[in-house]
Amino acid sequence: MKLGIVIGVVWASKKTPELTGCRLSIVQPVSSELQPTDLPLVAADPLNLATGGDTVVYVTSTDATQAFANGFAPVNASIVELVEEIC
Repeated sequence: MKLGIVIGVVWASKKTPELTGCRLSIVQPVSSELQPTDLPLVAADPLNLATGGDTVVYVTSTDATQAFANGFAPVNASIVELVEEIC
């Protein structure tokens, strides 16, 4: 699991059926001190949890494909939780 901050949204006019109703967010990976650590990436948000400025937990690779309740989806990153506080 990794930390990121949602910095935008991607609009797609055509999606695979597994992504129907799923928001695609631009996520800036960050450290636990909220400092950028890598280039931004597009992450699926299967539960539509996050909006701009939210700190999120995201997963990549096989874990990302399994974040969907309706089965596997062809994605490389998925948002799985909102972060309320970092201690």
